[in-house]
Amino acid sequence: MEARNYFTGILIVGLLLVGAVPVVIAGSLLADLENALMCKCDDKCGKVLINCTCSTADKTRADFTKMLDSGLTVEQIIQGQVEKYGETVLSAPTKHGFNLTAWATPFGALLVGGYGVRRVLQTWTQKKQPPLPESGQEDSADQSQNHPSEKYSRQLQDELDRIET
Repeated sequence: MEARNYFTGILIVGLLLVGAVPVVIAGSLLADLENALMCKCDDKCGKVLINCTCSTADKTRADFTKMLDSGLTVEQIIQGQVEKYGETVLSAPTKHGFNLTAWATPFGALLVGGYGVRRVLQTWTQKKQPPLPESGQEDSADQSQNHPSEKYSRQLQDELDRIET
């Protein structure tokens, strides 16, 4: 008797889960629609439909639920909204035609900006090399002006030599 109650319980839970699956699927389809479309309320809130709480958004959700229940797909409903309101109803630009630049431009700007920053940093950190003398024989005065440390080293050595003698 106890095994029979156990299996009956499992059967009831299974039937409840199977009955809940279409509700979950319909909810996820409605969420997909709400994420893909902007709210078209009178006060032009500019929010994605899933985030809008106005009465127009509630009415639109009810309309979408009826459309989904009638058998229309998410793509068909989105296409109908685009035909009715234009592409401004979409929450993201399409990925073809001129709208493709809206997707590609930020990545291109990041690449160009990164390259520019790299060049600037290389320029700032690059050590400047002294210019090479054009002729191999320069007088010592010119060399000491080009290399002050050599001038002072030579002067220091001369002073030390004088002290020793």
